[in-house]
Amino acid sequence: MSAKSIKKWVFWAHLIAGLIAGIFVLCMSFTGVLLTYERQIVEFSERRYDVEPIHVNTNSAKQKNELASTEVSSGNSSGTSTGSSTRISTDDVVSILQTLKPDEPHIYVRLVNQEGAAIPAWAGRHSFLLHPYTGEVLREGEGSVGEFFHLVTDFHRYLSLAGDYRVIGKNITAYANLVFIFLIVSGLYLWLPKRFNLRAFKQQILLPKTYQNSHHRNRQWHFVFGIWCLIPLFVIALTATIFHFDWANKAIYGAFGESIPAREQHEEITSLAADIVPYETLFKAAQQHANANRYEDWYSMWMEIGEHKHEARFFIDKSIGHRQELAYSLFFDTQTGEVTQVLRKQDWSLGGQAWGTARFLHTGEYFGVVGQTVAGGVSLFACMLVYTGIVLAWRRLITEPRRRQRNAELQP
Repeated sequence: MSAKSIKKWVFWAHLIAGLIAGIFVLCMSFTGVLLTYERQIVEFSERRYDVEPIHVNTNSAKQKNELASTEVSSGNSSGTSTGSSTRISTDDVVSILQTLKPDEPHIYVRLVNQEGAAIPAWAGRHSFLLHPYTGEVLREGEGSVGEFFHLVTDFHRYLSLAGDYRVIGKNITAYANLVFIFLIVSGLYLWLPKRFNLRAFKQQILLPKTYQNSHHRNRQWHFVFGIWCLIPLFVIALTATIFHFDWANKAIYGAFGESIPAREQHEEITSLAADIVPYETLFKAAQQHANANRYEDWYSMWMEIGEHKHEARFFIDKSIGHRQELAYSLFFDTQTGEVTQVLRKQDWSLGGQAWGTARFLHTGEYFGVVGQTVAGGVSLFACMLVYTGIVLAWRRLITEPRRRQRNAELQP
């Protein structure tokens, strides 16, 4: 088979695959643009609940629990009382959550390293923002901003299908992503100019100053935007496979001679009350550990309890976006207060490190805000590629045949 015939077959495969999966690629790309700065926007929305340090009485945990049982505040943080300015302890937060959701055995508490910052906390899937000095519930649920991103994420992953239909949406996006990988690879092949010289390559990588017509403009946009976005789009699409397919996970772990880690089996935990060592004591110990390990500038610290009995995990993070190189986990025995494990990225297996890297390459967060910006930008250009591809396909399949038919009818 000649090179010309191969290119023809690749072209038609590219065109047909694009028409089949184009609308789903567009959906994933557009929602990807909306999710670009999700973490920063959610963080900004929560910071508006921050309060000025106020003076409060050192109430008992019982009194603070009563405060937590009040109606959800509208976000107004004004108030006056007397006493010393003291953040409520992590033990108080746990007690408040257990009062609000007594049947939830799994709790997260996030402490932001900023005076007056509201305290995000989760009891199971139920989320709250707590007043840092009184324990009052400032907001229940994700809030309008968090809910918006939750809806966008559901559409990005499952096309907003729910219940038994969610797996259908997941499979559609999974296989549409595979088609997208094919479109990227085949597009590179079709992009290659017939003659390998500087002039030909310049025509393929630079936009012209003027366009002959709309068809010429769409074709150039498709070629030029496609080649400039090719590498980051390929990385984003390739790393997305780990969220959908077992074989992708087996491949990434298998490359390092490892198997996919088995899911941990956890014993049922019925009480989250502190053992012998108070949670606040563990939090202060985690602070000291962070200071001693050059993490004194940590941005937030997550405390997780309920995953394992007699264990509290602190996730100490310098960034907003959980960048693995800027965070580590610290595990405590809640009976003795001893550190049982320190887990940094380099402590993971090579396969685990590779999986974690792939996960954050998908969103661009591996490179921080710059990476997020690149990921969001090329996702926007992917929308342009879908648009120009459909327009070019419509011209070839519909407009041109009709034009040729009309010309044939006009001939004597």
